[in-house]
Amino acid sequence: MTRPLFIAHRGASVETPENTLAAFRRALALGVDGIELDVQVTRDGVSMVFHDATLVRLTGRRGRIAQFTRRELDAFRVRGEAIPALAEVLALTRDRCVVQVELKRGTPVAPVVETIRRARAGAAVILASFERELVAEARARAPHLPRMLINEGGGRGRPTPQARVQGLASVLAALGAAGVSVDHQAIPSAKFIAALKCRGFCVWCWTVNHPRAMLRLARWGADAILSDDPALLRSTFQALPP
Repeated sequence: MTRPLFIAHRGASVETPENTLAAFRRALALGVDGIELDVQVTRDGVSMVFHDATLVRLTGRRGRIAQFTRRELDAFRVRGEAIPALAEVLALTRDRCVVQVELKRGTPVAPVVETIRRARAGAAVILASFERELVAEARARAPHLPRMLINEGGGRGRPTPQARVQGLASVLAALGAAGVSVDHQAIPSAKFIAALKCRGFCVWCWTVNHPRAMLRLARWGADAILSDDPALLRSTFQALPP
């Protein structure tokens, strides 16, 4: 069994506030191979790291990232931690791990690509999204940056696993994507992963917070496992016999 890449989902978000510098520092201290984060753009064009469509759950404030300037957001806190700019995170992670940047629905792609260019982080960044049009725009604006489609793994009706693989592979090829990040609960078998990998696509699995699922996906050949709990992810594989 080849160990998959360890990817900290929104940083070490079980231990620390999600998508904050504290979460990313903790993930790096745990020796992860990469971090996953979410990006949205402010009213004045600054790429910020934040997941939700609104600010309410995480900050207790109303509104959306796009309604505020970077300076205004500096006053907001996520359980005591500031909302970081993407540039800050890329400075922190430089030469230390890969960063999967999820483009949230409605996010302008150009400012994100420009932030990555200015940070000279292109060698370590993967652009990803649930939104096919955003992946396509990322390809057009930054063809040198690898891309992934994020997918819930299902399909209309009840397609067979083979039909799901064929449909997904077709979409990935059309987008020029390097692979797919799939809801791990929708992966039916090792054959599903193998079928995508034999077509040249990498397979990442989200969001995996139970040791049995981590080990099963590794046995099935997943290339990377995204977890809210990278400490558990690391200890699960360290416990395996040599």
